Amino acid sequence: MSNIRRSVIMENNKKRVKESFYLMDSDADGYLDYHEMKAALKALGFTVKKSYVLTIIRMYDKHDCNKICFDDFNYVVLEKLNKRSSLDEIKYAYKSFINDSLCDKITLEDLQRLNEQLECNLTIEEMKLMIKEFDMDQDGSINESEFIEIMTNFGI
Repeated sequence: MSNIRRSVIMENNKKRVKESFYLMDSDADGYLDYHEMKAALKALGFTVKKSYVLTIIRMYDKHDCNKICFDDFNYVVLEKLNKRSSLDEIKYAYKSFINDSLCDKITLEDLQRLNEQLECNLTIEEMKLMIKEFDMDQDGSINESEFIEIMTNFGI
């Protein structure tokens, strides 16, 4: 991976960590409790166990309040994010696509929703062509293996 690409990924990770922290800090006290931290980690694509979250909180809890501050959360999570492989990142992206989907595949409806959210201004025909081009099993949607194939073949 090129240094430029790694740098872009690291900057992107910093933004994602900050957004996740402040989005999940429901009481806006500058700390995450157990439930908030678990939700923040899940939002970042991590599968976490209760024992892991509690261990991290205990390790960094300076005020004995069972919470973790942004700086410590940032340190722990950025380290984990930066160690993730490209395949892990692709799988995380795929899960983002199917987050609100009724099935575990990217459908035309998923693309339409993302098109609106990201203001890409793609036409329905363009989105249909995207699915048709990459839908190897011709079921009208993109499954995880097809998505991985797309992303790896295009050097993303």
